[in-house]
Amino acid sequence: MKRILIIDDLRDRSVWLKASLELHQYDVVGILNWQQVDEHSIQAASADVIIVDANAPGRDTLEQISLMSKLLDKPVVVLDAKNDRQSIVAAMRAGVSAYVAHEIKCEDLDGIIEVAAARFAEHKRLRDELKEAKLLLSDRKLVDQAKCIIMENNGLSESEAYKRMRSMAMSKGKRMAEIAEAIILAQELNNQ
Repeated sequence: MKRILIIDDLRDRSVWLKASLELHQYDVVGILNWQQVDEHSIQAASADVIIVDANAPGRDTLEQISLMSKLLDKPVVVLDAKNDRQSIVAAMRAGVSAYVAHEIKCEDLDGIIEVAAARFAEHKRLRDELKEAKLLLSDRKLVDQAKCIIMENNGLSESEAYKRMRSMAMSKGKRMAEIAEAIILAQELNNQ
């Protein structure tokens, strides 16, 4: 997490932040103001962490941050943020990994970035686990539906239907869910 992109409309603060980050051995890959921010400019920077100023005038900053977080799948650190519960909750929902509502000092940067990276990694792990669990549940529902079709059409028990599906999946080199989808589609075709 050494490559940092800074998004800030205040030149003095962004210059100070860049110098402070470089003092801590970070590579600042770019400094953008909010008018320069788009998907291409952020991806071109190829940063590990994005540090943004929350007080961009005339912009829906959280909307922009949410878009960045979803598109890029990178930790986002928000500096100079509002210190109220509603803003904090909104920032967390937008995908912010670290939210700093107080003035920072140079020595704060390592801790802030490390927390952001760790929080982001944990959130990503949980998101991936949830996605995997949903996929497994979906696959299980397909297999159960296909087993019922085989049982009804062939007068087989549940275990016999499962064995047939498993045998076909192994012989064809397919996942059970793929075999189940084929069985369900074939049944739908027969019913038309």
